[in-house]
Amino acid sequence: MMGSLDRDCIPAYAVTMWTNDREIFVAMPMTSGGTPFIISFPLNEGGLTKALEVLRKRPKEVIVPTAAQPANYTKPVAQPQVRRSAFQEKLYNETTPEQRTAAMDLLKKLGMVK
Repeated sequence: MMGSLDRDCIPAYAVTMWTNDREIFVAMPMTSGGTPFIISFPLNEGGLTKALEVLRKRPKEVIVPTAAQPANYTKPVAQPQVRRSAFQEKLYNETTPEQRTAAMDLLKKLGMVK
């Protein structure tokens, strides 16, 4: 079975839970960053109830992104560009976009490019 890519990012306030043979562990991230706070509960119905209660009561912190501290990703101001070779410059100067598109379509049809 193939998985699918999750398009949503994991929020900064997300709680991580895992278990071993005896306990359920809950790791809560610290607001200021650093090592998360880890709590353990017994691996039984009562422990699972308490762990899920921690998950339910965890406050949903809203992070407002700024230029100094972007929340997820901020596109850089300028992206470096790849320079064209002299041959590519000549090709682009002597052909139109339609001609280049037609040539690429032909190469794809012949199976020479993907």
